[in-house]
Amino acid sequence: MVAMPPKHLSLFRWGAAPQWLSHQVAWWICILGTGWIRPGAMVAFIGAHLWFTRPMWRRELRVIGWSVALGFTADSGLAWSGAVAFDGGLRVGLVPLWMISLWAGFGATLLHSQRRMLKGRWLAVAIGAFGGPLGYLGGERLGCLTVGDGFGLVAIGLAWALVFGGLEAILESVERDKQREEVSPSPVPIDQHQSANASKTRCSINIG
Repeated sequence: MVAMPPKHLSLFRWGAAPQWLSHQVAWWICILGTGWIRPGAMVAFIGAHLWFTRPMWRRELRVIGWSVALGFTADSGLAWSGAVAFDGGLRVGLVPLWMISLWAGFGATLLHSQRRMLKGRWLAVAIGAFGGPLGYLGGERLGCLTVGDGFGLVAIGLAWALVFGGLEAILESVERDKQREEVSPSPVPIDQHQSANASKTRCSINIG
């Protein structure tokens, strides 16, 4: 008999180094590419991610959706206030598609290869407060955006601290829901319940 691999072996492998490396490739294409190639690369990554994590696709989409919503809101506020000016013609409001796709791809990693980044509320807030300005300065050097003078970096740090704090709370909620699902007893199917009742009825008739 041929030994079958464990049910979640592919999920375990994907959620570590392969996912991180695939995300990095898509991330760099978003940063350095042009036109539809930029968001298209991240869409391909997310598609592969959802295929590998298909047993839990609802949780994955929940985290990805929140990452996009919070990131888009923060970047819209930063662009509106003049703290950041993004490069790129394909936009939703004031935010380019390539930036929105970066938030989506980031959300796909949060339950897996980059979970430790948001392990704890204050750690998440600190990473956002310092990592956001550093990331946008790097993007400015690559010609992807321009950081406003004066309050630009402070505004980015505050926005990212809020976003990362919010994402950490969402991850905690998702993981609590997962734990409740794992410990809750499985409901008895209706047909089995009816069959059991029928068996009890037959037994009582025979005894009578």
